[in-house]
Amino acid sequence: MALLQINDLVVRYGEIEALRGVSLAVDEGQVVTLLGANGAGKSTTLRAISGLIKPASGEILFDGKPISGPNTHTLGPEAIVRLGISHVPEGRRVFPGLSVKENIMLGGSNRRVGKAELSREADAMFDLFPDIRAFANALGWTLSGGQLQMVAVARGLMAKPRLLLLDEPSLGLAPVIVQAVFRIISQIRRDTTVLLVEQNARMGLSVADHGYVLETGRIVLGGKPDELWGNEAIRAAYLGGHAKVSA
Repeated sequence: MALLQINDLVVRYGEIEALRGVSLAVDEGQVVTLLGANGAGKSTTLRAISGLIKPASGEILFDGKPISGPNTHTLGPEAIVRLGISHVPEGRRVFPGLSVKENIMLGGSNRRVGKAELSREADAMFDLFPDIRAFANALGWTLSGGQLQMVAVARGLMAKPRLLLLDEPSLGLAPVIVQAVFRIISQIRRDTTVLLVEQNARMGLSVADHGYVLETGRIVLGGKPDELWGNEAIRAAYLGGHAKVSA
């Protein structure tokens, strides 16, 4: 049984249908990458999973139990976090007036854990993210884009999620920093299932067990990374062309 199962998901923004019958599965222990051009529906998919938007129809199951669907009340973001789903959105959204460590500790605010324990866990995050250890007491606004991304991922992990949703972690980063971020994703997978949204197809598939290609709100391809890489549909997704559905 998949840890996350999405069946025929439809999301609308007014008259615009952002997702048109999306179905996908993420097995426990996997990294699954969702690829596609801007506007394909990648971030919308994550926002629906984390309860930030309400689907028009379709079903989302987590660990076999519905969290959104026709026969269940759609759970809100806080309830979904408590179930074990943590969302690291595009844009990092680090609080500029808080220190790096304070930002990381906020990720555990929905858990029933004392401040001293959260502080110890935040300190342990610097073992996974050594590049930001020296900035533990620095304010968020002083960090570079790559450092902010590491803080955002560390904050997401503080929720102790079973499923981590990562939205465009490489966006706007220099290639050397992208490599560092994806090394961390490779380490995360030892303990946490990951659904990764990426425009960088090469990097996204390099850490994945399975991938899906979204185009204009529909899944047009899915398979193992070696099956997807090199397929013309991957390139079409980033060039704004039209992917061809495999027979």
